[in-house]
Amino acid sequence: MCRTILLGLIVLMVTVGRVKADEGMWLPILLKEQKFAEMRKKGLKLSAEEIYSVNQACLKDAIIGLVTEGPDNLRSFCSASFVSDQGLLITNFHCIMSYIERFSTPENDFLKYGYWASKKEEESLCRGLMVKQLIRMEDVTDRIMEGTEGLSGAEYSRKIDENGKKLAEEVTKGKNLEMRVQSLFANNQYIMSVYRLFKDVRMVAAPPMSISKFGGLSDNWSWPRHTGDFAFLRVYVNEKNEPKAYNQKNVPYKTTNYLKISLKGVKENDFAMVLGYPASTKQYVPSFGLEAIVEKQNAAKVRIRGEKLAILKQEMEADPGLRLRYSTRISSISNSYLKWKGEIQGVRRMNLVEEKKREEEAFQQWVEASPERKAKYGTVLEDMREVYKELSEYNLANDYFSEAGLNGAEIVPFIGKFEKLVAMYNGRKPVKEASQRNESKRLIGLTKQFFGNWSYEIDRKTFRNMLVRYYEGMPMKFHTEVMEKIIKQYGGDIEKLSQDLFANSIFTKQQELLDFLESDKADGIKVITEDPLYQLSINYYRVFVERISRQRGAWQVKMLPLYKIFQEGMLEMKRDQVLYPDANGSLRVSYGTVRGCEPEDGLSYRYYTTMDGMYDKYLNNPDDLEYFLPKKMRELYQKQDYGRYADKEGRLRVCFLTDAHTTSGNSGSAVVNAKGELVGINFDRLWQGVASDFCYDENICRNIVVDIRYILFVLEKYAPFSYVFDEIRIE
Repeated sequence: MCRTILLGLIVLMVTVGRVKADEGMWLPILLKEQKFAEMRKKGLKLSAEEIYSVNQACLKDAIIGLVTEGPDNLRSFCSASFVSDQGLLITNFHCIMSYIERFSTPENDFLKYGYWASKKEEESLCRGLMVKQLIRMEDVTDRIMEGTEGLSGAEYSRKIDENGKKLAEEVTKGKNLEMRVQSLFANNQYIMSVYRLFKDVRMVAAPPMSISKFGGLSDNWSWPRHTGDFAFLRVYVNEKNEPKAYNQKNVPYKTTNYLKISLKGVKENDFAMVLGYPASTKQYVPSFGLEAIVEKQNAAKVRIRGEKLAILKQEMEADPGLRLRYSTRISSISNSYLKWKGEIQGVRRMNLVEEKKREEEAFQQWVEASPERKAKYGTVLEDMREVYKELSEYNLANDYFSEAGLNGAEIVPFIGKFEKLVAMYNGRKPVKEASQRNESKRLIGLTKQFFGNWSYEIDRKTFRNMLVRYYEGMPMKFHTEVMEKIIKQYGGDIEKLSQDLFANSIFTKQQELLDFLESDKADGIKVITEDPLYQLSINYYRVFVERISRQRGAWQVKMLPLYKIFQEGMLEMKRDQVLYPDANGSLRVSYGTVRGCEPEDGLSYRYYTTMDGMYDKYLNNPDDLEYFLPKKMRELYQKQDYGRYADKEGRLRVCFLTDAHTTSGNSGSAVVNAKGELVGINFDRLWQGVASDFCYDENICRNIVVDIRYILFVLEKYAPFSYVFDEIRIE
């Protein structure tokens, strides 16, 4: 299979300060030249080849990216790592929580009791989940830019794409591999990553939410933390040890390398390294871009998600039965909500917008000091600022569409899935009846799935609030005609509007919708197209396509050549510095030390937590389910039955902090010691330091890690079976 994705990252590099000691998410192929000597000084015992090599087994072979089926199936959403020679993976519980939720029923509540396979036959297929394993990386800048001299605009892009497809054909043809080429430094450099993609991934073990989400939303992004955020998966392959889609005859993957586990734990100032697939950062966004992102886009998204959370919490308090159905959604909404709030505060605290303005002034002074530089870079900064004035409006509109429109009420994207069926009946070209029947059959399955996990009242209230948010937050040119008409009909009474639309829509009535899908629709498609809720929902999409997406894309195209020139100037100005590119979903290495911090005045954080604090939270919050501790865990604590996992003081450590630079996508990343042994799994950051996506502050930026000893304690002492524990190799 051959697939290539060329990504023109819209990244602006404008910082002129030097990279701080532990800052950066570094490409493994460049570690030896860029950071290896410094890492050795901090305590690393490994050679560069033991971290990354194409000729011998190394750490990179054990580090995995979790991906899903779809057109961009190489974009990882979390990280994982092999911990046995039988394809056993460890990752975060929150990364695969949706699958556990999907497996759960009132009779078998895996969220409440945990998912514990006792043998391979009990491992469940995670449909749609895949994993990618890096084979090699290569700088392919010359290959990708070959023949682009003198080209611009569409011609330049076509040539870049042509070169990428040619390269993909050479690299992947007949090899069961996939590749991705990504641009760095605003298209001034291109890196190719070649992957092996595994399509049969099964659930093996996961603790209950009372362990894996202990502290829940209250403790999210905070410290002290006592969350056992881990889970185990297994990769299956055919008898030749090659990736293959699910088949009962598939066998566990015989790994080329896996991480060994250390029980020695960590102490303050120990070297720590994080290996995973961080999603994206914006370290070098200019002042005008940062100000728009934080003060406009983030501020709007915080308001929107705050309203969603308020509705969910109110309804879940009234009906505790909704907790099981909405646990994944409220966790996802809350996670981004708190992150965006933390970014706003962090950027303001660091006075980062003003700092970047000073940096831009320094860049302009450097340009003006040379006639050659002035001719090449003289107006590029101002040109970008002018383009961004237009682009920022569409970026904000895109966020409103996503947060309040498409991902506002769940009924909206559900309705969107019916557009293909409508097109089949209303299109100019006739569609075969068999195709129509197949589409109806597909929608029947989706309908049953949707209503099995949907609350009418939660969604109605969410729809009501999001309609108001969209209407008030979006300029008139982004309003839909249907929206204006309906709101006018109801005299602005959105509560009554939402009640009537939901009460009278076929899309809120499961059986009516199923009956329609199973019927002869030749003369009845108007049941769909004349439904006001359908019309309003579909118009969200149409406004996005006709008034947001295309225009935003056009302004981005205008910005691309400016970005490239500007970045070229920045690289020239800082040619004596070692710079790391923004995270983009490729394998990266971060490093630092184990240490606490003082994130606020008068507030001091020790670098680790113990089960003592976990038990205290349970005692101090007896009626709060977020701090519920299972009976067996309470008994183990009361007996102090920690076995070989206790520290020298006899306490069981649960989590610890490091100052390694991480971001979204690093969830599930392996945290290893100086010898490359697994000591924990990364799962979160301190909310005071989440602005590290824009600027790393070594004093407060900390990532939160669940201690591997706590994970092993749960597997050996709490889990009902020793199946997983017996497979793991402990050093």
